[in-house]
Amino acid sequence: MKTAINTSRFICRFLACWALFAAFSLSIAQAVEPESWLGLPVTFVDDGYTYHGGPARGLRDIKLHTTDPIQVNKGWVKPDWGAWITGGKTNRVRLDAEEIVAKPSALLRLGMVDGKTTHKLTGLHFTRLKLLLGANSITLPEGEMEFAEDGTLSHIRLAIDSFAKFDVVPKEGKLTVLMQTTGMWKWNVLSAVRFDTLVAQGDITDDGVTFDKIGGTGDGGSMEGVVRLTVTDKFQFDGDIELDKLKSADLLSRFFAGHTVQGALTAKVKFSAQGESLADAAKAVTASGTYHLHSGSIDRLGVLEGLRRATSGPAGGGLTKFLELDGSFSGATGKATSVTIRRLDGGAMQGSGSFQIANDGSLRGNLAAAIKLPNGDSKSRAMALGGRVNAPDLIVP
Repeated sequence: MKTAINTSRFICRFLACWALFAAFSLSIAQAVEPESWLGLPVTFVDDGYTYHGGPARGLRDIKLHTTDPIQVNKGWVKPDWGAWITGGKTNRVRLDAEEIVAKPSALLRLGMVDGKTTHKLTGLHFTRLKLLLGANSITLPEGEMEFAEDGTLSHIRLAIDSFAKFDVVPKEGKLTVLMQTTGMWKWNVLSAVRFDTLVAQGDITDDGVTFDKIGGTGDGGSMEGVVRLTVTDKFQFDGDIELDKLKSADLLSRFFAGHTVQGALTAKVKFSAQGESLADAAKAVTASGTYHLHSGSIDRLGVLEGLRRATSGPAGGGLTKFLELDGSFSGATGKATSVTIRRLDGGAMQGSGSFQIANDGSLRGNLAAAIKLPNGDSKSRAMALGGRVNAPDLIVP
């Protein structure tokens, strides 16, 4: 008996919704043509009334006509039932869309054009958002557009892989973007740098994206900087990143397996990347900068043994401790990395040098070192550096 009553109530509510929707649809049909959404002229192919999570009007080939049209391949218009029931505002609707294709400047115009409005959007859910940038595009995943009471776009919210959330807001004639990570996250362009937390703020334009305020933590330290994406027919990244007091062992292990360097790393890095696609750009990165290591060591590098050795030949292993180690570096994907040691400060022992790290991890270069002896004398020597990153060799000439 209860089942029959509940079924009857469901049918009554369902029929009531359809009755309200029919009245709503009639008001739309009587609207002045062409239709206007948010004050923008709109054209579409009407597929009629259907069911899409509730009563809906099915449309395809939708175009919201700004200077550059916003295109929606397929959408379902639904009344804002809350507005209908509380205020009878028949022009307030929600739109469920599959793919939206638009320039950032076109999205900025949503709700900002004066004119007669037959539809006022209160929300827009999309499966994909294809942003047209330069002569190219990037496709973003499922998200939601929210609109203020006056009909203007207030937020675009979406998430990527559940690790990064984006909130895009029109502000002072721009689309500003705030990105926040929700867990361990890495970026393919600089994949060796891992973020425990990351917050980035910037702007989206028709030519690309600029994050001019970036702050994050990871590997026991902090990071900040600027990253720019410029889009023409290609994707071009460039940026400046500062790393402060990171655990060098964690970071370097992602570059070179079995490295022998320890210490607190501070660095300034300039990088760029370019490719036909975002994935291609991540495979063609160049980087250069300066570094400083504090209170660390280099294992299996016998600098003191090389200074003590009386004859030529391998210096042997050992642990070289230092108070400060700084210099510069440069490299590119698929090419050797060049490193200079401007200063190796080990107290009584001082050093400098330069070397290259090949793709296979082999080393080639030189190191000059000097030590002050307890009696006041000093001893110095230039040595060749070879071996591999996980087993460096010093050769006394």
